[in-house]
Amino acid sequence: MYDVVVVGAGVMGSATAYWLSRAGKRVALLDKYSPGHVRASSADESRMVRYQYRGQTLYTEMVAAAVELWKEFDRRSGTGFYREQGALALQAQPDNAPFMEGYEGLLELGYEPRWLDAGEVRRRYPQFANVDSGYILDSLGGYVAAGPATQALAEAAAELGAELLTGAEVTEWHESGGRIAGAITRDGRAFEADVFVIAAGSWTPRLLPDLPISIRSTAERLHYLTPPDRDPYSYPRLPPFFVMDTNFYGFPVHWRGCVKVADDTVGATFDPDRDREHDDPEALAKLRDFLRRHMPDLSQAEVVYSKTCTYSMTPDTDFVIDYLPDRTNAIVAAGFSGHGFKFGILIGQILADLAMRGATRWDLTRFRLDREPVSMVGHW
Repeated sequence: MYDVVVVGAGVMGSATAYWLSRAGKRVALLDKYSPGHVRASSADESRMVRYQYRGQTLYTEMVAAAVELWKEFDRRSGTGFYREQGALALQAQPDNAPFMEGYEGLLELGYEPRWLDAGEVRRRYPQFANVDSGYILDSLGGYVAAGPATQALAEAAAELGAELLTGAEVTEWHESGGRIAGAITRDGRAFEADVFVIAAGSWTPRLLPDLPISIRSTAERLHYLTPPDRDPYSYPRLPPFFVMDTNFYGFPVHWRGCVKVADDTVGATFDPDRDREHDDPEALAKLRDFLRRHMPDLSQAEVVYSKTCTYSMTPDTDFVIDYLPDRTNAIVAAGFSGHGFKFGILIGQILADLAMRGATRWDLTRFRLDREPVSMVGHW
């Protein structure tokens, strides 16, 4: 019997267990695999931290709050998972609407992005070609070391008293009186609690097939390349970047001396239990085409590692953070739609507050299950 059972040890679930354990609660953190495993959306070595949200004030405010919590976690644990290297936004063609909305939204919120015309981009960032213009937030944003940070949150929760159980695949619920009474694992174990937090990522539809908001697991591809010369591709000469109207983004040299370049295009539906590290010639050809056009010195660079990353997409790409209908003690956090990781430590705090007190200081109306989602092609 626990105060709270958390299902899913990705960044959201691990952070929830961390905050609950810091508050002295009895917590079980359950996962089919392990924190930061290769099939998880919380795996890999880098997740972008950007403040640009096309004028969506709530998201930018949440980014700023999450950054402070990542910094506090690093100070407390003696780590350096958050790398504050800024964020470079570029557009290949002028007046790309999402790009301009992001820039103008930052200005409206009092941030000071530095505008770069095409000549300034060429002078300051010669790594790029065929780019019209851009802007840089020099001291805000960067990336989080995703897999290691997720593992550290789960380990910190365990050190504070949480029970971390891997190989614990929840397959059904025991319900009683409009409440979930227990989470039942495939091997027949029953975990009982006062409150349940379900943060199962791409596996959410299997656990909760009747959610009023659809959640679809999709396949996106990331690649690590060895640059011919590491210096131009190392920070500070190259910050984390995205070329918005191509859907490609990337990071300076970090893991094993590699540059990471990834495709943010929302892909086809993907089985979350499928192998992530299979060959994908089509994705590789798309990467090479982007590099030839926009980062030509990397066009022949060796790809040393490539894998599929999954997004858990809602139709409107807004998150789901809400109580389950007709189950008053169960909270679901899902549908983070390819832009959620950076918020993980904050969302864990929000979920812990809901589990302990039934309330949070954040207005979660946008993330309710009873909203009417308007479909988007990409994400915020």
